[in-house]
Amino acid sequence: MTPVHRLLPAPAHEPPCADEIAPVAAAVAVTTPEEALPLAALVGASGVCQTAARRFLMLCLEVCQGFRPSAQLARICRPAEAVQITEEISRLAKRVGELRPRNAARGAAVKPRRLRVCEPRPGIGEAAVVLNAHGTVIAFAFRIERQDDGAWLATAAVLL
Repeated sequence: MTPVHRLLPAPAHEPPCADEIAPVAAAVAVTTPEEALPLAALVGASGVCQTAARRFLMLCLEVCQGFRPSAQLARICRPAEAVQITEEISRLAKRVGELRPRNAARGAAVKPRRLRVCEPRPGIGEAAVVLNAHGTVIAFAFRIERQDDGAWLATAAVLL
């Protein structure tokens, strides 16, 4: 027996006019141009921003695995937020240490599964990463900003 296909009418090519939208939905749906995100933020981040985010993530993972001291994070953090970011990376390292089996090698502690980077404004990058720590999934997010000299510095980090 052959499957039966139903033909449906095509949707309208134009969005509904303002007078066709329900009054409650119209109040919610209307946004000003200042509130809308730029198209580039929806598409992704520039190559320079992605590279800077990847470098910051790799340095954080090296600190978590014990290959680097956490004091080296201060060089790539904005001075006002360096203490908070270092404390957050230390929390991540502590959590990874708790998950590590006794017979596991030191270098096999954390592996990044997926890194998502967006650039909501030029020179500001926000990243979210999913980490695999011995079979347990950990979420980590951070924000980096490009300085006047072209260097990218971390301004926030959150362990979720």
